[in-house]
Amino acid sequence: MRSFLLFIMLTLLCTPAFGGELSADQLLHRLQQRFADPHHPQAIHDFSADFYQKAYIASLGRTRTGRGTITMRFDNQDQATAKTLLRWIYEVPSNQQIYSNGTTLWVYLPENNQVMISQLDDSLDQSNDPMLFLRNLGRLEQFFSAELIGSPDEQSATYRLELTPKKPSAYIQTLILTLPNWIADAEPPQALPLQRAAIVDQTGNQTEIEFRHVALNQAPETEQFVFELPEKVEIIKASDLKLNLK
Repeated sequence: MRSFLLFIMLTLLCTPAFGGELSADQLLHRLQQRFADPHHPQAIHDFSADFYQKAYIASLGRTRTGRGTITMRFDNQDQATAKTLLRWIYEVPSNQQIYSNGTTLWVYLPENNQVMISQLDDSLDQSNDPMLFLRNLGRLEQFFSAELIGSPDEQSATYRLELTPKKPSAYIQTLILTLPNWIADAEPPQALPLQRAAIVDQTGNQTEIEFRHVALNQAPETEQFVFELPEKVEIIKASDLKLNLK
């Protein structure tokens, strides 16, 4: 009996607690796996959701809010030909439309009848896209180092990962991801493993995005991610366009 009790005690000491002993890198890997591995049992090929945004402007000490819809499709994430298709429509505070077919980015401001057209650059130090991380959910570890700054407890049922760019970024000083506690389960559900993302830039501005009413694997057509130029729209340079993301 004493030998059996000793065996049980050693087993408990050597076995990670349920969902509580995963490292930051392990949690990040579980998040990435959903988007990078098409053969994963809970693979996410695409998702659509409502998004809610809060943006704190440090220089003004003011917070602005926004909302809209987002649709993303992840193609060939485990191959050299990986592409992420994006349609991101702001409804509040003003109408803005962001499209990407994986190679080209369109940002359309209907009120100004202006559109920015640029080719995508996946390097954090060169990209003009502050939401670059969304297009690389399947390979975040290539761009960021991860640290666990929050675990599930009585007050919160989430993990919080703080990601720091491995190379300098004009837009991202830190990126904080909020993940549901079930991401550590042995058999997690078929659901989006990203609840919120908060970007802090070099000047202290913070933009937080939360996803709600998520639908997975609806197979949206490629045409939904290509912007059709309106008649007489003004095409401008990326450096001249001021996005209202804050």
